[in-house]
Amino acid sequence: MKIDLPVYTTKLPVKNTTVEFTPIIVKEEKNIIAAKETGSNKDGYNTLLKILENKTNMKVRDLSETDIIHLILELRKKSIGEQFKTSFNCPKTNEKVEIDVNITDVELIGTCKESTIKSGDLIVHIKMPSDFSETISAISSVETTEEKIDFDSISDNEKQEIIDSFPVSLNNEIRDKIKTLYHYLYVIDYTTNDTTRRIKLSSAEDFFTLLFAM
Repeated sequence: MKIDLPVYTTKLPVKNTTVEFTPIIVKEEKNIIAAKETGSNKDGYNTLLKILENKTNMKVRDLSETDIIHLILELRKKSIGEQFKTSFNCPKTNEKVEIDVNITDVELIGTCKESTIKSGDLIVHIKMPSDFSETISAISSVETTEEKIDFDSISDNEKQEIIDSFPVSLNNEIRDKIKTLYHYLYVIDYTTNDTTRRIKLSSAEDFFTLLFAM
């Protein structure tokens, strides 16, 4: 028996295109759980990305991390709901902490999709990264007085060699500029041992861990 699932649409904030998707079904949820239990949280995350690619008919892994998080948020909303309870162990005390989560509280912050940094004879063009923790994925090109190097046309080793040759001050400026790009942020405030603590979630894998703690 084939069940017709509802089809939802959402607009990706960075790519600025509308995507169709269907909600997660029980079999897919079981696949995510199995991947986490027999492997690691990363395996569960990769399983979810594969499911998203099947549901959207697009190469999700090629999207910016911000658009990936957007899809994860929308999939969770339409498949399971916006509000739920979950728990985790405090990284400081290892105490179990229970929290109420409302996905509508997740914020899209930042001011731009791209930027440019000038430092002496160097011009560095910044783009939306596939991974905010990796500077290498946020650089689209580097210009000198003699040439323009397109990062899409060189290997990762060559990219890293260029980054390693930057002055420390330029590398720090690039990191600061990346923080101004559009990205999602969710802050969890909680108390253990009479101390108020805070956890900030910002990576796609962070949000997977929060939203699909099955």
